[in-house]
Amino acid sequence: MTEARDIWESGFDAFRSQAAILAADGDIVAVNRAWEEFGQANGRERPDDGDANYLQVCDGSETDDGTDVSEGLRSVLAGERETFTHEYPCHGPNERRWFSLRATRYRHEGRSYALVVHFDITDRKLAELAVQEQNERLETVVGVLSHDLRNPLNVAMGRAELLDDSENADRVVDALERMETMVENALVFARPGSPDDRRTVDLESAVSTAWSHVETRDATLSVDEACTFEADPNLVEHLFENLLSNAVEHGGDRVVVGRLDDGFYVEDDGPGVPPDAREAVFETGYTSDGDGTGFGLAIVDRVAAVHDWDLRLSSGSEGGARFEFSL
Repeated sequence: MTEARDIWESGFDAFRSQAAILAADGDIVAVNRAWEEFGQANGRERPDDGDANYLQVCDGSETDDGTDVSEGLRSVLAGERETFTHEYPCHGPNERRWFSLRATRYRHEGRSYALVVHFDITDRKLAELAVQEQNERLETVVGVLSHDLRNPLNVAMGRAELLDDSENADRVVDALERMETMVENALVFARPGSPDDRRTVDLESAVSTAWSHVETRDATLSVDEACTFEADPNLVEHLFENLLSNAVEHGGDRVVVGRLDDGFYVEDDGPGVPPDAREAVFETGYTSDGDGTGFGLAIVDRVAAVHDWDLRLSSGSEGGARFEFSL
């Protein structure tokens, strides 16, 4: 029995996180080596000197975290819940730190105890803060694109269309239209999160609308079999516009859209996409066209991802590209 206890105590001390065992009244009855070392590193001779009751320590805290932990621990020790978890900051003079406290209730020889463990979650919190800062910067860029850039672009577009019909005027209008397209595509790609407005979308209607916004040249569009599905209509419009533009710009003369058992497909009779490039075409910036923006198929992939659709690129029946969306 003594050997088993020695093994248990050695294992308890080997645990890298700070751990303590509390009695039902909150008294600290045992701590591991990590708990002691943390207390010593933070200015205490022993972590329980003068504050052997952990509930009293929490009650004496002037922060909301101390109050939350005190209430959570009491509910565990009283048997009102089996576990309690709380994340909190614990910054030192030279570094920022965060911990997660987890208390688990158990019984031994008819008495209630709680195992309290503090896990260091600093790396995760720093990563979350980095993502948050990145998203805030991205929101700033979106704001610039949505308002600060789009407004003068619209003014320039209106003025350019009033110019006398000439080759130079046409080039200015073409350049402004290209900028407008790039702004719209960038906004779709930059906005994170899930679709804002899911509604029933009619496949045939959505494709026809997108086709009317695309420079179709002499290409033709046909809908093999219509269907409806739930999606954000605005995002679906961008998806189809980019797919149809991609088909026509790469030499497709005929585009077919149709229903699948679990979704829909878009297929063309162009040159298709080589198997070794079928992943790369969805990357931002990838283009095989000198005039391309590299956003088109990246936006298609983005829209599919935020709707949780599976997207598959293969060869069509006439050798072109076939995009299948499983909803």
